[in-house]
Amino acid sequence: MKELTPRASNRQHSGQIRRLTSLLKKYQLAYAVQQALLDLSELASTLTDMAQFYPKIHSLVNQHLAADNFFVVLVDQPSGRFQVEYYADEMDSLDAGQLDPADFAKGMTGYVYRTGQPLLCDADKFRQLIAAGDIESQGTPSHHWLGVPLRRGHLVIGVMAVQLYEDGRLYEQHDVDLLTEIAMHTVTAIDRVKSRELLEQTVRERTRQLQNTNQSLQREIRERSNAEKLQAALYKISELTATEPDMTAFYRQVHQILSDLMPADNCYIALLDESGKSLSFPFFVDQYSPPATERPLRKGFTEYVLRVGEARLINKELSDLLVAQGEVIRLVQDNGGSPLPHATSWLGAPLLIEQQALGVIAVQSYHQDYIYGDNELNILRFVSQHIAVAIQRRLNTEQQKLHQEDLERKIFERTRELRQTNLFLRLQVEERKKAEEKLFHEANHDALTGLANRQMFMLQLKQKFALRNRESNLKFALLFIDLDRFKLINDTMGHHAGDAFLIEISKRLLLTVREHDLVARLGGDEFVVLLTQLQQEADAEDVADRIIEAVRQPMVLQGQSLYSGASIGIAHYDASYTNADGMLRDADAAMYQAKSLGRNRFVIFTESMRQQLLQELSLEQALHQAVNEQQFSVAYDPIICSEKHHTLGYAARMQWQHPQLGWQQDFCQQAAQAGVLAQIELQLLQQILELLSSQPQPAVICLPLCVQHLTHPVQFDRLQKMLAARPQVLHRLSLGFAEYELMKLNNTALSYLHNLKRLGVRLTLENFGADMMPLGLLTGYPFDFVRLEASFCRSLLRQTQKRQLLDLLITLAQNYKFRMIADGIDDHAVRELLVNAGCCYLQGQLVKQLQPSQQEESVFLQQLA
Repeated sequence: MKELTPRASNRQHSGQIRRLTSLLKKYQLAYAVQQALLDLSELASTLTDMAQFYPKIHSLVNQHLAADNFFVVLVDQPSGRFQVEYYADEMDSLDAGQLDPADFAKGMTGYVYRTGQPLLCDADKFRQLIAAGDIESQGTPSHHWLGVPLRRGHLVIGVMAVQLYEDGRLYEQHDVDLLTEIAMHTVTAIDRVKSRELLEQTVRERTRQLQNTNQSLQREIRERSNAEKLQAALYKISELTATEPDMTAFYRQVHQILSDLMPADNCYIALLDESGKSLSFPFFVDQYSPPATERPLRKGFTEYVLRVGEARLINKELSDLLVAQGEVIRLVQDNGGSPLPHATSWLGAPLLIEQQALGVIAVQSYHQDYIYGDNELNILRFVSQHIAVAIQRRLNTEQQKLHQEDLERKIFERTRELRQTNLFLRLQVEERKKAEEKLFHEANHDALTGLANRQMFMLQLKQKFALRNRESNLKFALLFIDLDRFKLINDTMGHHAGDAFLIEISKRLLLTVREHDLVARLGGDEFVVLLTQLQQEADAEDVADRIIEAVRQPMVLQGQSLYSGASIGIAHYDASYTNADGMLRDADAAMYQAKSLGRNRFVIFTESMRQQLLQELSLEQALHQAVNEQQFSVAYDPIICSEKHHTLGYAARMQWQHPQLGWQQDFCQQAAQAGVLAQIELQLLQQILELLSSQPQPAVICLPLCVQHLTHPVQFDRLQKMLAARPQVLHRLSLGFAEYELMKLNNTALSYLHNLKRLGVRLTLENFGADMMPLGLLTGYPFDFVRLEASFCRSLLRQTQKRQLLDLLITLAQNYKFRMIADGIDDHAVRELLVNAGCCYLQGQLVKQLQPSQQEESVFLQQLA
């Protein structure tokens, strides 16, 4: 064997050392990677907050390579926007405004994201990339920069980078490999931590909701307890009304009961005599005044309540206002000349029998330590009713007996409901501990009926759509069900009966379908049925017939037999449907078609229905465009005097110049459905105000408005601002509201009528006689005109009852100072009847022929004076 020379032996020895050194570095890198991944796995298993996760990652990376300057940037996939998740740098700061997250897209970070490859960049490489236009210089240049992509599968979702600023330190290839391994497992760790963080947030949010629910239940318990106390007091008053024959003793005991409910140290009852011109005081208790004696009517608080016919709470501010307006005159001295103390808070309610006031019950406070509120007002209002019944009982004993029985029944039912509610609340408190186990069921099922809810139904329907790529002959149908008469049952018998009704309907629906079909409640009285595994389309019609027959059968609730029906829309699956929402929409449209055809039937959705829906949508879009382009204008119909035929004003109506269809006159319903009717009316009002400002003729223009102007404060504010801009012409403008719409409003919305009146505008009650003819609207609100509905006027010739109603309205017009406008005057016979009856103004086709060509300028204002 040939011996090696010393030089060859040295070379061989050096080669072995290099191989051993390279192998040692590989083992060291493998150990470092293994240790880093173990630490990373421990972080992902223990942390639940991303704010703590990234500093731990930074600390882990810093243990294995120089990473004092470290940042992590993620990219939002839909928008491509760069988001800095963590940033630590010796030179630059995001908070100081030196860098913006969007700048990372232009630098080396964006380069790594675009290429999807690690980048080890020194100063020379940095200058080459800038010269090639691949990057732009951002922030303070580093001496050495290392960045690796963050991948989720094959998708790059961000970049992890470290950098060095001082000379003499460089990153090497094993640093690239180490950081690449850490980055690859960091994405998994990020997903795990974020998932755990989201789960904990969800649990905390559900816990907070349960706490809020518990607080609400406790508050309701307190309210129920107060209600029981009030009910007990009212029962005592009712019992007194039936058993106490001595009225003086009755008054004293009522006062004692009232004192248990509110401070009533100062209380009196005043009764009108038969002539209605004087007051007597059968009961009077006061801290400062002697018992009151009979006296004639004057302008006091008692007389004020008799005039308005409603209970009133009068504190110092309202008292001063009433005195300033002349509604009330406060006496300074009594009949003997002694000074009278003034109440700081006064509460009174009329004693009414069949809307006829017998007198007033009142309590008052002389000190600021107690001021009456709405709660006491409601109590006194109820007490006043029972006192009035007691006074009237000797005149009508039987009526008193019926009233007593009705009151006892209400108290019994109310007490039973309270007991049931209290039992339910106790069960709810006990079951709250099990709420977490039922979260999934509650999230996917209707709480009332136990059926699947909208979320579960849509999930099942979307799963059926997902099968269409695998099953070529997929057959299923969707039934959209709306119950008839549910609102009537709910309003007349209460929500408790309505809930019981829905539960019974849900049971019947389950009996009409197969086990693999799905029945769900979308909300209210709307149900849907998903019919799967159909053999033929006619099977869906058979199920619809069974549902209609099942719902039609009577049910007994609260001792009464109730009848309902079902309107069903059917949509069969076909390849034209691209998503579940479209199929549900078409079934809904077919259901509304069934309702319009008479209800209690089913309709199958067809292509013609889709075309009709598209036409309605096109008209709605045209209306929105017409509002933006202000294509609407005003047409005027004359209103003349019934005797001299002077033109007294004009009734305004809207018209629309449609680009294709021409002039359109009757489109209010479509505009209301499109939600633009109020906007159109404001545009017409602006035109009318401009016309009134430019035309000095003293004629009133009557413009009908929808009640949306009264029900939405923002809309009413727009109306007020438009009117306030032209105060000089408001006395020549009358705004009208339809009778049937006003009857649906609450007192708050109706109070806006008084606000309009204070602005100086006139008011018209439109379409009176078309529905209920509510006389309370005529006498309780400041209408200047009442327009009789056209069909009511035409029926006067053949219906005696309508003529008697006309005589009553004309008498009320004389007493309450409003004027009648008769619409629909198309022939001379109707006109002659209305003229003879004393109707002031006329409107209609015949009126246009009678309208004079010239008009004296002062006629209209003289007649309104």
